[in-house]
Amino acid sequence: MATNQTHISEQEWFQSCPVGLMALDSQGIVCGVNPALEAVTGLAAEHFLGQNQETLSSAAHRPLLEEHDLVHLQGSEVDCWLQRERRELKGDGITLLYFQDVTELQQLRQKNEQLMRQMEELSITDTLTGLTNRRALTRMLDAQVTRSRRYQNPLSLALAEIIPQGSEAISDELILTVSNYLRDRLRWADVLGRWDESRFMLMLPETSEEAASTLIENISNGAADLASAGGQQTPGFRLRFGLVEWGKGLDSVRLTRRVEHALDAAEASMAS
Repeated sequence: MATNQTHISEQEWFQSCPVGLMALDSQGIVCGVNPALEAVTGLAAEHFLGQNQETLSSAAHRPLLEEHDLVHLQGSEVDCWLQRERRELKGDGITLLYFQDVTELQQLRQKNEQLMRQMEELSITDTLTGLTNRRALTRMLDAQVTRSRRYQNPLSLALAEIIPQGSEAISDELILTVSNYLRDRLRWADVLGRWDESRFMLMLPETSEEAASTLIENISNGAADLASAGGQQTPGFRLRFGLVEWGKGLDSVRLTRRVEHALDAAEASMAS
């Protein structure tokens, strides 16, 4: 009698347990599903009983029987995340699978990950133009210089500065116009970013100074045409450039200083 009472007690516990439960026999066949698991999966126990991973008719529910601690059920009628724990019952040949609904927790985790990605993107992107910002440009230049040092590949670096006509201030509209123009004129392998308020950095991998000079000349000529054709919509401006090529002994800091000096020299040359 005591044995029967124990069995009845176990059955009552199985059925009333608030956590989803699934029982498997020694062959991996489902022999029990409690109401809590029915509720979270949206399927009655009859759909599971006598089935295994291969024979279960609902593909969306097969992950329940796979060897994963975190189970994602996704289908037309179910979309939830369940934390799974497996326990063997000694002497009975029965395996109990415990399923706890962690959908809200997983959704919160995914939102946090999305926010982290957005924050990371903001930390490397200029807010106005959407271009790579100075922080990210510095890291990218480090990588490009390391690559050129290792493989002796050419690398040219340019700074483009917006010089407004007369005493007009540099507007956000003008910065956007120039950034879009530069983006359209560069090649797929080149890197364009906003260096500061009125300057853009152009990183030109696999490009000698001679080839870079030709590219910069074409960009400069096109910018002059853009400024003259813009009318009132595009305030008058010109672009001045500084250009240098990486050489042995130059790290990213020294290379940056050289291109800034080249930009200053270009202005001095224009003034004279």
